[in-house]
Amino acid sequence: MPHAYQLQREQHRATTVQRLGIGVALYDRYTELSAPHVTPVHVRKGTMLQEAGARATHYYWISSGVARRGHISVAGEDLTLGFITEGENTGSHSDMMGGLQGEPALEFFVAETAVEAWRIDWMAMQRHKAEHGFVHEYYLKIIECSIRRYAANLQIRSHNSAEARLEAFRSQFPGLEQRITQRALASYLGITTQYMSRLRKTP
Repeated sequence: MPHAYQLQREQHRATTVQRLGIGVALYDRYTELSAPHVTPVHVRKGTMLQEAGARATHYYWISSGVARRGHISVAGEDLTLGFITEGENTGSHSDMMGGLQGEPALEFFVAETAVEAWRIDWMAMQRHKAEHGFVHEYYLKIIECSIRRYAANLQIRSHNSAEARLEAFRSQFPGLEQRITQRALASYLGITTQYMSRLRKTP
């Protein structure tokens, strides 16, 4: 089974090393080291990968499909924070670190489409990070990429009009709109599904 994981990682190697700004050797070393700690997961749309309120002990590397990242507001509203696609990891760093102390996660990750992924043991990889400098380097690059993604999400939401936010989303994440539900996109943009429907009908 780890061999299948490595083969799928190879398919996303070029885009991932470019996105993270790392070398192929580092990517391959991390893949090889993490392979014994992965479990294949195939889930239907709507399946929770991580629940808010539960301890986060694993994260997922997505090989196929789209996952939605979100949290539940104080008012009980389901709010969308972003989306994870092929070659990317789920997981909130703060939730994962809190999970080591037995604290519940604040965010959730749910399959926005059918998802094929690999569940990775967070604690095992933390032990490797303490033992191997290259694992620490890899995680720093992932965190840097997450910060850039967070900044992009903020920039999209900073536009005053829903029309501008939608256009910015389409520019930043080309092709993603067609893969996610109207409800999820409306939540991400901070508008109602009814208004989202009207926006899509606007020529």
